[in-house]
Amino acid sequence: MNRKPKIWLLSLSFGLVFPILASIACAGQEIPTDTPAANPQSTITVAVPTHTPEPRVLPAATPIPTPTPIRHTLIEDYGFGLRLDREVSVQANGWTEKSPNNEQGIISFDYRGVKAFLSWYSSTSTPKQIVSRTYGQLRDAQPNLAFEPLKEGDISISGEPGFFAGFRVLDANNSSVGGGLIASWVCPESQLRYSITATGPQATVVQLRFQRIIEQFSCSL
Repeated sequence: MNRKPKIWLLSLSFGLVFPILASIACAGQEIPTDTPAANPQSTITVAVPTHTPEPRVLPAATPIPTPTPIRHTLIEDYGFGLRLDREVSVQANGWTEKSPNNEQGIISFDYRGVKAFLSWYSSTSTPKQIVSRTYGQLRDAQPNLAFEPLKEGDISISGEPGFFAGFRVLDANNSSVGGGLIASWVCPESQLRYSITATGPQATVVQLRFQRIIEQFSCSL
């Protein structure tokens, strides 16, 4: 039976409360004890104002705007957890079987200007071997484009060691048309191999979205 991923949208509302403390100090002045008594025959003249001042009108308080709820897409139907910023349409398919499950599968989604693929399956390959193989498959599938490897090295995802590699893609005129990042790691409890590939036309955007995805991935729910 096909399982459809359960994707929940979480709404987070943020309220800001600004406490205001006001201190009022009252200073009293003592009346000297040797003040002479008032002369009973003296006359006290009180000046009465001929014009009553108009009451001061205070400006109305500016209302504080209500923050817009932040939406998230939560994926936790296959033994791992992944939270994506905003509302994201996710496609789930099988990897070694017809339908995805806790042992294998692949999800794909467009993530704010980047195309991302996350797969998981059982294997004896190391993360470095998986990254190298994935890069070769991407390159071989597009023979009209030139792939240029960039930086590679170790990476930590969900607290587990992994390996990553970056690349850019050139057209026939040797002009850059995009690039991508690939990473792989092993979740210790299941011993499954995970692999993430993110590609897009702008290298900076790819790097930012890739970093956000791996930051929000968890081997356990």
